[in-house]
Amino acid sequence: MKLNGKSRSSVIITIVAPLVFTSYLTLAEDTQPLGPKETLGQLKGKRIIAVQDYPHDKTNPLDQFGWPEVNKPTTEYDRNYPKRLKNYFGVELIKVDFPELDATMKSIDKEKATEIARTWVADARTVENVSNGLLEKNATLYLSLKKLLEKYDGDAISVTTWYFSGHMNPKGAQLELKLPMSILELSKEHVPSSCQCHIDCLTTMLIGKLLTGGYMGFDGDVLNEGVFKPIGKRPENAVVIAHCGAPINPHGTDRMSYYIRDHVDPPGCAPTYDWPEDEPVTLVKFDVYRKKMSVFTGRALDGPALYQDFDNAICRNKVVVQLDNPDSSYLLPVDPEEGAFRDWFGSWGCHQVLFYGDWKETFEQFAELAGFQIVE
Repeated sequence: MKLNGKSRSSVIITIVAPLVFTSYLTLAEDTQPLGPKETLGQLKGKRIIAVQDYPHDKTNPLDQFGWPEVNKPTTEYDRNYPKRLKNYFGVELIKVDFPELDATMKSIDKEKATEIARTWVADARTVENVSNGLLEKNATLYLSLKKLLEKYDGDAISVTTWYFSGHMNPKGAQLELKLPMSILELSKEHVPSSCQCHIDCLTTMLIGKLLTGGYMGFDGDVLNEGVFKPIGKRPENAVVIAHCGAPINPHGTDRMSYYIRDHVDPPGCAPTYDWPEDEPVTLVKFDVYRKKMSVFTGRALDGPALYQDFDNAICRNKVVVQLDNPDSSYLLPVDPEEGAFRDWFGSWGCHQVLFYGDWKETFEQFAELAGFQIVE
């Protein structure tokens, strides 16, 4: 079937709702881009909440080192990272364990959760292969995160939902929910959020939100474009940024059209957005531990028009980025025919944060002021 002029694969529709789509949000406050000095000042006192419950006190293990690291003993990286985050930016890392999240979820008003779930259904074009009960559980998770943000005066939040659902978890499955619907709702309030407690990415999202005046960053894996089957000619020098969860408002005041569907790792659900195409984008990441920042620009391409069954391949949200300066970017694979996921990019981990717009010079000015080495 075709949605908004783009080809989409036909799937069984369990719920169909009328479209009550609002094109633009009204921000709670007049948000304007801040200069590097103002941004550095605004960061002081900010708090990132990481909801995790590893056997040892880990920091940023999944992004930096991958799944084999999550159950290993604490390292110097784990111990020193929070100190450096606070020293460089004035940002505090707050770790919350699963029992506290679980207790918070049990305290949520069911009627409020039902109301939010109904709003998601009303705003979506369709809801496919997802029950009302599952949406209400996701709304309960969102309201729980809101409570934790209020309790700890937090400014960004993440949850290791894959770990809690049993991936590499010695305790087995503790929470059969994922984060995409919470990310959607939190982004409306301009609260950066992503799954798996990628602290470098959350820090980057906080910085970018201030520098851009409210643009919301998309934290995603960097995928090898070569694993997607093209409809015609492949674009040159392209990568794919992909995660199931993403903000609804990449320009800060907009709302992308979306439909709700099953998560790539069931049980779970996620929105799939119609991402803006043919626009400049910036891929950026702060490596807090090593005091470095990498930044690349490119152009967002129309993924569903380029690749077969694009929506259903790997993650639920994907943006194809054609890089402006491919020769200098570590993001491109050495061999485009190899594997869906790249090997780790040295110290950069396997994720990047995508911001719509060309913000390269802005990020470079901030990094220089903060004393970060710039990699481009």
